[in-house]
Amino acid sequence: MPLKILTFYLDGYLLGIDITVVKEINRNIAYTPVPDAPPHIVGLLNVRGQVVTLFDLARLLGFARTDIGQRNSCIILKTIPGNSCYAGFLFDQPGSVIDVTDEMSELPPANLNHPENVYIERIVKMNAEVIMVIDRKRVIQ
Repeated sequence: MPLKILTFYLDGYLLGIDITVVKEINRNIAYTPVPDAPPHIVGLLNVRGQVVTLFDLARLLGFARTDIGQRNSCIILKTIPGNSCYAGFLFDQPGSVIDVTDEMSELPPANLNHPENVYIERIVKMNAEVIMVIDRKRVIQ
């Protein structure tokens, strides 16, 4: 059975995440910054009474440009069993949902040993593009 991933763009990169861990996508959000929060925490968002912590995924991944001021759409992730806290991250532009077979994906190359690359779960080769699939558990931790 193929894996379904939701693709999205962030700082010009095509990324993806397993669709089964996505709770929802919200556009035109308004969030509240958290004073003295770590740099990778953007703020808090109220979604139908649930407080969602927003992460700067670009900063976690070590991207050079992280202009979060232009971003107003987020992907909210389902909680991890045993953890009732919701988390999400901002992104630039949505992509699509694609089916990924075992032949299309592989583990990240061994030479990607920067600390930021622990957030990359798989690499998907699709035509001329490469999609980095995010590891939800590591992002939330």
